[in-house]
Amino acid sequence: MTPEKHIQNEILRTFATRRDMRLWRANAGVARHGDRVVRYGIKGQADLSGILAGGRRLEIEIKATTKQRPEQRAFGEMIQRFGGLYILARSVDDVIKALKDAGYELTH
Repeated sequence: MTPEKHIQNEILRTFATRRDMRLWRANAGVARHGDRVVRYGIKGQADLSGILAGGRRLEIEIKATTKQRPEQRAFGEMIQRFGGLYILARSVDDVIKALKDAGYELTH
């Protein structure tokens, strides 16, 4: 398992079943259906997408060692410009800190 996949799984285990948010894997890429090539997702979108209590959009980009690509930075800036919360996470603790910094109580 890659380090990013491990971090992603830990974040999902920690947050996906909470009552005060919803979080899911956001897939993007290319698939072949016979002779057709189908692109899905949005270029640069975060690895995890969700919604916080109160309706605020949540996007989490996971990075183990690599840097964000320009299209990932642009996606994050767009989410923030429209009032969403965009988190660049290298660990579960990064997500906890960002949620607390944004004013979300993390009680179970």
